[in-house]
Amino acid sequence: MAGVVRLRTLVQGKANFHTMSVVRAAGSPPPWNYLWKPGPYPESEDAKMKAAKKYGLLYEDYQPYPKGSDMLCGDYPNLPLVPEAYRSSTYEWDYPEYKRDYGETPHVEWDKYRETRYTPPQNPILSIPYMLSCFFAVVGGLTLAIYYSYDNPWLPQMQQPRTAKQLYNPGVTYYTMEELE
Repeated sequence: MAGVVRLRTLVQGKANFHTMSVVRAAGSPPPWNYLWKPGPYPESEDAKMKAAKKYGLLYEDYQPYPKGSDMLCGDYPNLPLVPEAYRSSTYEWDYPEYKRDYGETPHVEWDKYRETRYTPPQNPILSIPYMLSCFFAVVGGLTLAIYYSYDNPWLPQMQQPRTAKQLYNPGVTYYTMEELE
């Protein structure tokens, strides 16, 4: 029976829920995220083979993140980034809302590149230096326009005329309570 799942506990003093592992008859990796928690960085070939099997990858395809990198992923595989928006919408996905198949190992930053979030441009039309030069040209042009138009008598000015402030001066009568004649 290929769909039968059996539980095998790893006994270390006492068996806890987080130390259980699931072995399927088909040999695919377990689908639960708490079981895919990255382990320590694989130093030996045997550790790399175990990590590749853990994540359901061929040994030739398994490549961990470089040791000492900022990712701190342990034995998690360095998979290519394919955002959700670039995946086929006509394919029969096991989870169509995520465009993922059952047992597929997700990218380490999979949640960042969902279809409702950021999708990096596939073939950007404009280069980064060109975009920066356009930005600085617009900001610089506006700055120069404001600088040269400030207090220019030939340009109409928006003004808000006001009277002088009416402050209290001692000895001056501003109003009286007497009736006018």
